[in-house]
Amino acid sequence: MIIGNGLLAQAFSPRYANDPEVLVFASGVSNSRETDPAAFAREKEMLQHACAEGRELVYFSTCSVHDPELANSPYVQHKKAMEEMVAALPHFAIFRLPQVVGRTPNPHTLTNFLHHQIVSGATFHIWRNARRNLIDVDDVAKIGTWLLDHHEADDIITNIACPFSIAIPDLVAIFEDALGMRAACDVQEAGGKYMIDTRLAFSVAPKAGVEFDDFYVKRLIHKYYAPAKS
Repeated sequence: MIIGNGLLAQAFSPRYANDPEVLVFASGVSNSRETDPAAFAREKEMLQHACAEGRELVYFSTCSVHDPELANSPYVQHKKAMEEMVAALPHFAIFRLPQVVGRTPNPHTLTNFLHHQIVSGATFHIWRNARRNLIDVDDVAKIGTWLLDHHEADDIITNIACPFSIAIPDLVAIFEDALGMRAACDVQEAGGKYMIDTRLAFSVAPKAGVEFDDFYVKRLIHKYYAPAKS
């Protein structure tokens, strides 16, 4: 069973939409900059109802819990509280995710923001030392499904992320290549990085049909953002 209709819900639906034993909770707050208590309250109420279903529950959290700059943000604090609720269940799997990339109208994703700024010609600021972890939503589903079906994620928290992060200036350069346009960005001396333990996800990636190589991010951006060839 799937709760939700967004990016993650669509990716996991082929396998779990009609599964009577597993409930994939793919609904709730998707904007990491959210501060409205009402938005968090809505997800909490929905999750409480999902927890009462009595099935194995799959919950998507965020790798930002590892980021010291965001650890005290309302979004991260909310996600940690939801993790505690799910972890109290007899059977669960919690997947912490980084920046998930796919076809979505959500303007709050990093890649949608960069794409919009570049194609619109708007000037924007980026931090030279900031690094972000990107993963294809299709690969999240492949790895997550493998972990669930082989009971490798039972009753634990697992990071499903790329084994490496990319510097924002390098990501912008990939977008420029994919779009054939120059970005009007101002590079500032700021930013930082944080570590994500991806050992479990990385170890099963080949079994799930996912290849994390040096060209992973380039293929990812071209897949979703390069103009279609006529």
